[in-house]
Parts: sequence; C-alpha cells; structure tokens
Amino acid sequence: MLKKYGKRAAGRLWKDIREYGVVCILIMVYVAVFSVLFGTPCPIRLATGLPCPGCGITRAAVLFLAGRWQQAWQMNPVIFPIVLAVLYYCVKRYLLAGEVKEMKGIVAGIAVMLLAVYILRIGRYFPDREPYGYLEGNLLERTIPAYRERLLNAVESAKRIS
Repeated sequence: MLKKYGKRAAGRLWKDIREYGVVCILIMVYVAVFSVLFGTPCPIRLATGLPCPGCGITRAAVLFLAGRWQQAWQMNPVIFPIVLAVLYYCVKRYLLAGEVKEMKGIVAGIAVMLLAVYILRIGRYFPDREPYGYLEGNLLERTIPAYRERLLNAVESAKRIS
C-alpha cells in the first residue's frame, strides 16, 4: 500500500518537475546572477534602494532549513506560514493526490502578512537594519539628484509623525 502511494506521489512530482522545472531553473539562475552582480536579486531594491515586502524571505528560508528558527523569525517571520503552506501543498498534491484549489486564498493571506510585517518593520528598522537596509547605488540614486537624501528625510518625517 505504501509502495503504491509512493509511486503515485513520485509520478506527480516528476510530472510537475517536467512541467515547471525549466522555470524554476531560470529563477534560480536569475537570483544567483543578480545576487553576484548587484548584491540583491530584488528588482524593487535595485531600482529604488528600498526593500520590498518579501525582503528577507530567502535568507529566512535558508536559516529555517539550517534549524536556526529564531534567526529565521528575526529575518522575516512570515517564513513560518510559508513553510506550513508548502507542506500543506505537498501533502495534499503528492500524498493525497488532491487538487489544491485553496492555494490562491492561502497565497493571498501570506501576501497580506508580508505587507503587514513590511509596514511594521520598515518604519522601525529602515534604513539601518537588514533586511530593511537601504541599497546604495540603486538606479534612482544614480539618476535623480539628491534622491537618497530626500528619501531618508521623508522616512524620518514619517517616523516622527507616527
């Protein structure tokens, strides 16, 4: 019985790898190349110097996989619901052979959590603490005179108001 489920799960996994494998490889290549060339794979950060709502998720995932859960939480606590969502998807898709129609709602919930954490942390930690640091040499900084100073002044003003 277990052998039968294992074969079916492996078959579904192999089908998904064939269907989405090239896209996953292209994303990994993009992340690696942009990280090496620019210090970050994030197009928002490259353009504006500002972290995006997903900032720290990759580093949090690496820390989580290394068993360093407290550091993963500090990097971005939304990694924990993401891991639960991935586990749920894998169990439902591969072990139970079910459709995972509710993933759109789960992903939307995770997006809301990422945005909430971002808003709370950007006001608290920007521009001095990773992953919410300012990326110097970004596109806007290189093209707009005094961009960095204006941005940091606006952030400080917003912090004083709140």
